[in-house]
Amino acid sequence: MSYAGLHVHTHYSLFDGIATPQEYVDRAVAIGMPAIAITDHGSLSGHREMYRAAKEAGIKPILGIEGYITKDRFDHEDKKDKNDPLDLNYNHLIILAKNAKGLENLNKLNELAWTEGFFKKPRMDWAILEQYKEGLIITSGCLSGYLAKAIEADNLAAAKMHLQWAKNTFGDDYYIEVMPHNPKEINDVILALADEFELKPIVTPDCHHSDPSQAEIQELKLILNTYSNKIEKDATFAGTQKYDNIMDKLDYLYGADRQMSFKNFKIHLLSDEEMHEEMGKQGITRQDMYDNTLEIVDKIEDYNIVDHLDLLPAQYQDPDSELRELAIEGLTAKGLVDKQEYIDRLDEELKIIKDKNFGPYFLVVRNMINWAKKEDIMVGPGRGSAAGSLLCYSLGITDIDPIVHGLLFFRFINPERNDFPDIDTDIQDSRRDEVKDYLVRQYRHVASIATFLSFKDKGVVRDIARVLNIPLPDVNKVMKLVDTWDEYCTSKTTAWFREKYPEIEHYGEQLRGRIRGTGIHAAGVVTSKEPIFKFAPMETRTAPGTKERIPVVAVDMAEAERIGLIKIDALGLKTLSVIQDTVKIIEQREGKKIDLHKINMEDANIYRMLSDGYTK
Repeated sequence: MSYAGLHVHTHYSLFDGIATPQEYVDRAVAIGMPAIAITDHGSLSGHREMYRAAKEAGIKPILGIEGYITKDRFDHEDKKDKNDPLDLNYNHLIILAKNAKGLENLNKLNELAWTEGFFKKPRMDWAILEQYKEGLIITSGCLSGYLAKAIEADNLAAAKMHLQWAKNTFGDDYYIEVMPHNPKEINDVILALADEFELKPIVTPDCHHSDPSQAEIQELKLILNTYSNKIEKDATFAGTQKYDNIMDKLDYLYGADRQMSFKNFKIHLLSDEEMHEEMGKQGITRQDMYDNTLEIVDKIEDYNIVDHLDLLPAQYQDPDSELRELAIEGLTAKGLVDKQEYIDRLDEELKIIKDKNFGPYFLVVRNMINWAKKEDIMVGPGRGSAAGSLLCYSLGITDIDPIVHGLLFFRFINPERNDFPDIDTDIQDSRRDEVKDYLVRQYRHVASIATFLSFKDKGVVRDIARVLNIPLPDVNKVMKLVDTWDEYCTSKTTAWFREKYPEIEHYGEQLRGRIRGTGIHAAGVVTSKEPIFKFAPMETRTAPGTKERIPVVAVDMAEAERIGLIKIDALGLKTLSVIQDTVKIIEQREGKKIDLHKINMEDANIYRMLSDGYTK
């Protein structure tokens, strides 16, 4: 193998990537590549997944990004209002981390792009790229890169000025990219400039799927994200039946000349032979652009990514003693400290928590809930398995006595497993932000958790049906009959639909499970004793119901826990706000202050009312 793929988009490139990191690793191994990069659009979310998959397969992972670069990250003027054709909202640029320091700098650049530079896309500028250049390799990017745009604009003076700056700034860690789907005239000028400035060229596949078999589902996803509501006039699903090839069907539905399409490009992870063949079609046969990709591979050191770090934000000299002292105080206040059953149960729980080093976590959660209650923010009595913990009850984390109600601690913490406990806390939704602000003030390094939405179940059926313009009445009719993908594929009630529209099952099976979008975890936030970007990628999302962008750790909940980031669940619950308002209104009108904890939970009249159907 004479080259390695250094420009690679996974399905974490939400708009136009389709393959998973594992699929790229499998393809790289199959074609004999010694390494594989990941360079998603504006995102580092797939890094750890790619790192593990590559290491397990015995090839070198190269962690990077296709970043959005602009002249000034604080400039929010739209490109249509600018006169300079090269002064765009952003260009593309490939950045690869050479080592652990480079990866930390890449994480910092990405965080700044999402916070300071976000305007339509997460943008960094040349100034911060220079500031955080240590440990980074830069390549010139695709046709949307600044170099290619300058050549397209016939502005060689700008291209040369840029290359001289890049050479002076990054030295031997700056490379110039050519790729087989660039126009020949662009590649020729790029290579001529590389020689003129004595910069090393590399050939890259700019791949968006792993192998040729994914080309069709790639095009379907691209259309789903760009053209699914722009069907050609008079085009129908019935009209597609005169075509055998799915690409021809899509041309009929959306126009063969649509602006966004990969149908004419080979953008899978090309083998050595395929890359030589494609570049040879342009008469470009020089070997150095292949060899230089392996030079970059040789520069890459191991990133030493580890799991289960100790990132608890609060450091306690003796958390287990403090925990027991607070728990005894709580039992004393509840009049339970003289009951041996409670002391024995508490000691049993504390021993397990000490053995697993969970003490500091309980103190952090206890402090948050204690602060909320002091601020008259209504907190729920307890949810889920945490209600089975006497320690949680004694600390005031929950308000449910697990001994009275026969609740089991081992459903909360299993001694056979090392999973962190999960304490779900309900907060009145009208004041949840105050609780989050408290965490920020107290621990500084706090972020919400990203979620990744996948193509699944009935949504896959609707997505494929929409792209193929399958009649909506038929889709709606069958969707009333099933809930899951498996039901759709096996139910007798959908047999007629599957027989009539076999494309849905064929392409839906390929699409499901892949990422279709991102969101924010409804309750979870993470905290860390150091800036989170040092351990995980940071992005921003628009907070629900607002226009404000808030920081999120750009991995899902499971990955955040695997890293060692401590998740605290604080779910905003509307019901609690209603109850709080109701209690205050009663006090204002009737002069009665109701203590919800002293309400008789076994009042037969209430259960009789509920049984009679008075539930509203």
